[in-house]
Amino acid sequence: MMKVVVITGASSGIGHEVAKLYNQKGYVLVLSGRNQDGFKDLSGKNIDLVLGDLTDQKVIEKLASVVEKKYGKIDVLINNAGITFIQPFEENTPEQLDLIINVNLKSHILLTSWLYPLMKKQRFGHIVFVNSSSGKEGYKNHTLYATTKFGLVGFAKSLRQETRQYNIKVTSVHPGGVKTNLYQNLKTPVDISAFMEPKPVAEAIVSLTESSGYCPDELILSRMTK
Repeated sequence: MMKVVVITGASSGIGHEVAKLYNQKGYVLVLSGRNQDGFKDLSGKNIDLVLGDLTDQKVIEKLASVVEKKYGKIDVLINNAGITFIQPFEENTPEQLDLIINVNLKSHILLTSWLYPLMKKQRFGHIVFVNSSSGKEGYKNHTLYATTKFGLVGFAKSLRQETRQYNIKVTSVHPGGVKTNLYQNLKTPVDISAFMEPKPVAEAIVSLTESSGYCPDELILSRMTK
């Protein structure tokens, strides 16, 4: 069987570009996203779509169920889904805090917890967290976003200490600004004209998951223009 890859937030942005690259290679894909139209350019029979919001634990459980019951194995888990609020700290609301933690941090932890036992049993796998430069340093007006990304770093670092004995890789990817719809409908407008295109970032992610004999703990991708 071809490699089985799970990708969250796969209907747009980095996640979608990663899905397209794996699709071109003929991989089996289990994808989550909220916009069904975003998957129209993917082709082949080896694609399972789980539509819905990752703040709903039933969506996470359904993703894991497809993997376990239909394929019985998983090679790569790409935890990519994310949202952001870019605004002065005092303008953030408790509702926004709950939402960004649930999407950017809790959903990744929960999905990993559902699929990790399968990786542990098969004694191989690669868990990738698509993080951000905001997971390496703080930025003005990014308090909630950076909080979730720093939290994800801590989870990945700690998890890595447990997975190595089972031949399971864990990598955090930290791109700088990327041209995605993450920045749409923000109260504080962001000029993304100099940001990176998502495809090169996706190519780096796919390449590291296909490597053998080594595994970067972290991959930092900096844009060349400011």
